[in-house]
Amino acid sequence: FSPLFIMIQILILNEIFFANLANPFLYIILIITLPKNTPKWFLLIFAFQLGFFVDLFSNSLGYHSTACVLIAFLRPIIIDLIIANNLITESDQIEMQKLGFKSFILYAFILIFIHHSTLFLIEYYDFKMLISILLKIIISSSISLLLISITQLLFYKNK
Repeated sequence: FSPLFIMIQILILNEIFFANLANPFLYIILIITLPKNTPKWFLLIFAFQLGFFVDLFSNSLGYHSTACVLIAFLRPIIIDLIIANNLITESDQIEMQKLGFKSFILYAFILIFIHHSTLFLIEYYDFKMLISILLKIIISSSISLLLISITQLLFYKNK
């Protein structure tokens, strides 16, 4: 699914702006749903490459790379805080069907919110616009969470 999500992000979602306040980012599902035991070195390199590729086609000077590497770095900590040890095994992919709706939504929203906060604060870096940046972070995070949840329901049905 990786190339599909990246192409959807670059060709469709990067062109969508809801009232110039929201920009959905589906591609981060690729970081969010990696197996729990993914080696940290691989997670960081994968996140950097994913962000770099999106940056390349978004003219965004490393903003996506930075945000992706940060969520990849924090992901193991968030997993330990949010996901109960008995819900998934070490080798399981992190999916809504395995975690349950509430656990997945909380886990995904935290990572999405961190990603979007990093991305938009770096991109706009103007504290005069703090209210509009916060509004953009909240709306974009909510729309991205909705897209990721719908994707989970459509593509990751019980196997």
